[in-house]
Amino acid sequence: MTKSMQNLLGQKEFWIFLFVLGWMLLNWPLIELANGYVVLGMPAILIYVASIWLFFILALYLFDRGNYD
Repeated sequence: MTKSMQNLLGQKEFWIFLFVLGWMLLNWPLIELANGYVVLGMPAILIYVASIWLFFILALYLFDRGNYD
């Protein structure tokens, strides 16, 4: 991982930003926007929540990987 990415992942403010971003993305009004729509035969709300969940799994992976380098 590049040095600048390690510096970014090590900053406390970056993780606070990710927490607030996740809190906003999984908040009721934004989840409600996807309610009632169907994408590729699946409910859009399922795709929305799964994509946000996968984003946070990736962010946690990067955080964990940054701690070992």
